[in-house]
Amino acid sequence: MKLSYEQKRAYRRQLIHARRALSRSIASYLTPELFNEPSDSRIARDRAVGFFPTIQRVWPNLDVFLDTHHVRKGVHSVWHHGLPIDFQLTRSRADVLLVVFHGALELKAALPLFPGANVASGLRASRLAFTDPSLYLSPELPLAWYAGNAFQPDLASQITKIIRKVARSTRAKRIVLFGSSGGGFASLVQAAAIPQATALIANAQTNVLLYHEDHVQKYLDIAWGGDRKEFVAAGQSSAIERLNASVPRPRVLYMQNSTDAFHIHRHLNPFMQRLGSELNVQLLLGNWGDGHVAPPKELFRASLEAVVENDNLALERIGFVPGVNYSPE
Repeated sequence: MKLSYEQKRAYRRQLIHARRALSRSIASYLTPELFNEPSDSRIARDRAVGFFPTIQRVWPNLDVFLDTHHVRKGVHSVWHHGLPIDFQLTRSRADVLLVVFHGALELKAALPLFPGANVASGLRASRLAFTDPSLYLSPELPLAWYAGNAFQPDLASQITKIIRKVARSTRAKRIVLFGSSGGGFASLVQAAAIPQATALIANAQTNVLLYHEDHVQKYLDIAWGGDRKEFVAAGQSSAIERLNASVPRPRVLYMQNSTDAFHIHRHLNPFMQRLGSELNVQLLLGNWGDGHVAPPKELFRASLEAVVENDNLALERIGFVPGVNYSPE
C-alpha cells in the first residue's frame, strides 16, 4: 500500500520520537547525572537531554572540566552558577579547531542546540559548538549574544577557558571563530580574548546595546533583572571596546549584506571607523536579499573552507577586500 505524504510525515515523526525515547533510556542508564540538576539550578525552560547519539558528559563545575586530561568527542555540560554551558565537540585529526556560535533562535527551538554541523561537514577541522546558557533562563528569550547574565557575568571568559582547553586537547594550531548576527558578536568577543584566532562573521552585531531596543530590553529584563548598569559594568556590551583593548590584534573576516542598512549604520560602520585601520580586517559586501539576510550557504561554506585551509587566494577570489579600503556612507 502506497503511503500518502501526510502518512509519511506521521511515520517519520513516530520514528523520531522512538529514537529519542531509546536514546534517552540509554543516556539515563549510562549518564544518570544528566537528569539531576544541581540545587542552584536556574533553568526555566525545557532542556532536551539524553537525545544525542553521542557520548554525553556532565561536569559539576568548570574547574573539574579544566582538570581533565583529555576532552572526548560528544556533548558536554559544564554547570556554572546554576546554568549549564552546553557544547558539542566533533574531533578531527586536522590541526584546526572551528568554534561555532548561534544567533537568535526560535522560541520553540529545543535546547541544547549545536550550530554549524551542516555548513562545517567535511571540513578538515574539529568543531566546537556552544549553546548560549542564558537562553535557559526563560522560554521567552531568543537571543543573548553569549554576553552572560546576572548569575554568569563572567560567561565570556569561561567560554574562553573551554576553547583553550579543547584546543590543547585536539592539538589545534589554529582556531577559527564562526558566527552570524548574535553569533558574530560572540565570535568577535572571543577573538579579542584569543587574538591568535581568526573570526569569520556575517551581519554581526558589534555592540549589544545598539541592537533593536525591544530585543535588548527583553534580554536585560530576563538575564540581568533589568539592570542595564550592571550589564555595562560587566564589560560584555561592546565587542569593539574589547577588540580595541586586545594585544596582539586578531584577524577578522567580515561578511555583510549590503541591503541591511540597520546593521551597516549601527554595527559595521562604528566597527570600521574605530578598528578598520587597527585590525587585520577583510570585508565582503554582497546583496543576498532584503535586510538582515545571511549569505547563501554555498558562499558561507566556501568562505569557511578557505579560512580553515588558510587559503588567502581563495578568499580574494570570493571577493574579500582589505577593510582599510572601506568608506562608511
